[in-house]
Amino acid sequence: MTADAGEAARPPILILDLGNVVAFFDHRQACRQLAALATTGATPIDVYDQIFGGSLEEDFDCGRLMTPAFIARLRDALHIVAPDDAIAVAWSDIFRPNDDVVSILPLLKRSTSKLVLASNTNDLHYRWLARRMGESFACFDEFVLSFQSGVRKPAPAFFQHCVEAAGVSPRECVYVDDREDFVEVATAMGMTGRVYEPAVGFVSLLAEAGIRLQS
Repeated sequence: MTADAGEAARPPILILDLGNVVAFFDHRQACRQLAALATTGATPIDVYDQIFGGSLEEDFDCGRLMTPAFIARLRDALHIVAPDDAIAVAWSDIFRPNDDVVSILPLLKRSTSKLVLASNTNDLHYRWLARRMGESFACFDEFVLSFQSGVRKPAPAFFQHCVEAAGVSPRECVYVDDREDFVEVATAMGMTGRVYEPAVGFVSLLAEAGIRLQS
């Protein structure tokens, strides 16, 4: 990272992806759980095609489809007779915290100027995680969520929302994602981008990007 003389003493802004960085997830698990609720004998592959084969998942992620309408679409497509909350759980119970990252979020809050969580996500997934990872989410100062912003990665507009949430120039931001194509967009906009891989280790990645943890 580079900084002007007046910026040299200011720690960077850290922008973290949610899925497969802060928390791991598995869409296939959602498909298995929804298939178990279907009354038509739908397989997990059938469910995947219904959700991800068209615009349903993207519309939900971008807030063009509200939660009641999303659940209704799943109910109609899969002929589910279970209550709405059972459908919501089947769709949402797919996450587990990434201890490599979550364990140092309190230190990161002291080591950076601001922590921003940036995610392609939907209302149900966000609320599910906010209830179960409330202490971790409290470490973040800002949230850029696709279902609220109306656009999702890799659209440059999403990353512009991230810069606006950071409140500084892109060169003062470090952006971390598990997707190389998303990191490339952030880098093209002037941010310091890093691809997260669990095998490398989060602390090492941060040090490489110029972020040292303050105890």
